[in-house]
Amino acid sequence: MKSLNLWQSLLLTSAIAAVFTPIAPSSASLRTNNVKLLAQSLGGIVREIPLSEIPSPAITAAKTVTDAQFTKARNEIQRDGSSRYILRGKNQQGFVVEVQVSAIGTITQVDEQIDPSGVPEAALKVFKKWAPNSQLISTWKSTRLGETLYQFVIEDHWLEISPQGDKVIIYRQKVKYQ
Repeated sequence: MKSLNLWQSLLLTSAIAAVFTPIAPSSASLRTNNVKLLAQSLGGIVREIPLSEIPSPAITAAKTVTDAQFTKARNEIQRDGSSRYILRGKNQQGFVVEVQVSAIGTITQVDEQIDPSGVPEAALKVFKKWAPNSQLISTWKSTRLGETLYQFVIEDHWLEISPQGDKVIIYRQKVKYQ
């Protein structure tokens, strides 16, 4: 993590104090606004939450789409103040599944771990070109708003490649999931 200068440290400390300072129940909207301001300052907030905090429409939609048993959940407040839930579990085949869903049950992304044999040849060929000597850790099929990409997880990075191999995005991993 990069070091913060004095002003950034003061702003961050003040924002955290404002968010977590107890306030009167009649000021609940003020607390919500403070969380949004903090998310805007930090570029988003992600926190692990118990599955019991997931709204019923969100969990129902995620289970319907994936038929997975979820074991972990996160809530993410975006920089714009919007919120989404990220559910993680396993499907009937034993592969890991991660679903991004809104509180009202709108699915925005489904990531399913798959066997490498399920990847289209064009995407696999591009992966081998971009990461020829890399050890493949896992392979995923990611569906988001009508677009499908295949993800190849390697040490400290992952590549997203379109089924036709004409689109490649390389990401550096910030968080490693277990």
